[in-house]
Amino acid sequence: MTNAALCANLHERPTLPDEDAARSALSPRSSARSTPLRRGERAPGTPWIVVRPLGKGGVGEVFEVEHALLGRRAALKALLPANTERRGLAERIADEGRILARVRHDNLVDVLDLGLLSDDGRPYLVLELLEGRDLRAELGRIGVLSVPSTLAIASQILRGLAALHRAGFVHRDIKLENLFLCDDGRAKILDLGAAEPASGSEGPGARGASLGTPRTMAPEQFEGKPVDARADLYALGLVLYELVAGRGPFDDIKDLDALRFAHLDRTPAPPSWFAPQPIPAALDAWILRALEKDPDDRFASAEAMAAEIPALVAPLYTPTPREAEDTTPSAFSPDVPRPRERGVDTTRRAVVSALAIASLAAGLAAGRLLGLPSSFGRPVNDPIASRSV
Repeated sequence: MTNAALCANLHERPTLPDEDAARSALSPRSSARSTPLRRGERAPGTPWIVVRPLGKGGVGEVFEVEHALLGRRAALKALLPANTERRGLAERIADEGRILARVRHDNLVDVLDLGLLSDDGRPYLVLELLEGRDLRAELGRIGVLSVPSTLAIASQILRGLAALHRAGFVHRDIKLENLFLCDDGRAKILDLGAAEPASGSEGPGARGASLGTPRTMAPEQFEGKPVDARADLYALGLVLYELVAGRGPFDDIKDLDALRFAHLDRTPAPPSWFAPQPIPAALDAWILRALEKDPDDRFASAEAMAAEIPALVAPLYTPTPREAEDTTPSAFSPDVPRPRERGVDTTRRAVVSALAIASLAAGLAAGRLLGLPSSFGRPVNDPIASRSV
């Protein structure tokens, strides 16, 4: 659970040790010999005992671990031995830990420890252990998510992004694989290895390189222009598009140069063109605004984008004309009679929206995602679908 005291004053920069010195201290020793991490053994120089491997990528490997004294389970992420000579990768793991330590939020994965393995000096990061699945796996399981479920998840992700952005950082790699749906209904943002300070800011992650995944990179990232929070909103727009439509706007493109052109110049079709479910026109417009080529034409902030969710949710729960004629007092506002005219007033609509979002979160926690089975859940043979650069 996030400590509320650590979530306060996100604008302020905490007192930190010299970042250059800290990065140097977390650089692997190239001459040391690496020992594979094995089940039942401690990660060298740490109190964490390896329980089982969880996965391996091009940069690092992840294990479920248990603290030798506390018995707490967690996830340990370590740089692959083969990458100890690759410039900048150790710093990326260290920066991820330092950013997560600075920005604590329920919709961001929590960091527990950061250090070096004693045998070869590889950096490791210990994160909270999450039970559930990432949104790529969820989409593959059920094909598409319903509009209400998508909006409930979007509301949580936007809260996490807002906290990150207020602290002066841009994630730069928002995609289905980096968004996690917990079994208890929480949505979490993962993998801040590409995160950097927003243009003009300073802090952990300042490397000056163009990082991200081409499939979900904003136009300004492709062009090497300054990047701010609105780049994350563009990537989230692509995620939401795929959640409701079962595919992205540019999934027909497999060539990297053509994909770059599409992000820079091609107007995406509305999600409703591809979706196997009804998509309200307002939701089409909301997602397409996040996908505007010019950052100035997108939402100004994660908070501004989230502020429109209640208006998108309310029509999904608007009573039918027959229900509107019922004189039974409203279950949402017992002291106010239900209006006789068709529709609902603004106040009641806001209450319905808030309760609807809360009930959707409860439904997610119970594992009742309102997904629609379809052929859109099949694996996609896409050589650039989730490749990070």
